[in-house]
Amino acid sequence: MASHFEDEDPNIKECANCGSTENLGRCSRCHSAWFCSVKCQKAYWPFHKEWCKKNDFADMIEKSEPKFANWMRKHGKVAVLKDDEVDRIERKVATMDDMYGKANPNPLPPSYSPEDLKKMNEAEEKSLLEQRSTSQKEQLWLGLHVPTNLGMECERYKWRQNQSYVEMFVRLPEGATGKHVSVELQSTHLRINLSGDDYVKGDLFLPIKQDESTWLIQDGILEITMLKRYRKGSYADGKTNADTFWYSVFQKAPEDAVLALDCPPTTYYSTPYDQEDRAPHRRRGRSSKVPMIGSK
Repeated sequence: MASHFEDEDPNIKECANCGSTENLGRCSRCHSAWFCSVKCQKAYWPFHKEWCKKNDFADMIEKSEPKFANWMRKHGKVAVLKDDEVDRIERKVATMDDMYGKANPNPLPPSYSPEDLKKMNEAEEKSLLEQRSTSQKEQLWLGLHVPTNLGMECERYKWRQNQSYVEMFVRLPEGATGKHVSVELQSTHLRINLSGDDYVKGDLFLPIKQDESTWLIQDGILEITMLKRYRKGSYADGKTNADTFWYSVFQKAPEDAVLALDCPPTTYYSTPYDQEDRAPHRRRGRSSKVPMIGSK
């Protein structure tokens, strides 16, 4: 009895049941088995049915690539080949160009016009610049040091203090510039408006010297430097240096924005202060940065 698999040469034919080479007809479903009569086909069906499967791809290429179509049926392949399978049949097929013309597992690379390529390169460069810019801003933000118990990081800002100043850093959303930001800095109140909406606002923890406090925007960060009205050497009646300490930026700050201390830490009394008890005059809005804790 002949094997149900045919030789790779489609011209070699014999009955899968009896081996006869005369009056042969091919199975209409799998196109891979030949029979000399309906009787032989029925007799061999219990053995043939396991392998009798339709292969549309092999049927499509059979006229132009009979050897390859026969190979695909023999090995049960449909269309896509793995690299090791391609290497194996490379030695069996006359030319790889013929095979890849019908069953290349790798799609052709897309073609782009010079204008398309230019736009793609510009978009890629813009994306890289934005990523680099975002990374630099993140590093700057992380580099803003807040000494332990002399300030803290809140949801939208960081702040720190010494015996003369409170310095506040507000992280602006990506793309926000000076034209989107409005700052109202008063002796007892601070309001930061971003594109028409209040971003940060509230009554300050203690009064400040409004005319000698400044703000500026740099690298996506709003920096506000506030000279304390009550600071070392300038106390309210009956108060001491301990009463110049700020436990938060705002009076009604949420609990997670307030320093959990009963009294100022000892490190507060060794922080810098204005020895002349008077900050030099500065133009509001744009000014040189006031030296603070952690700055160089």
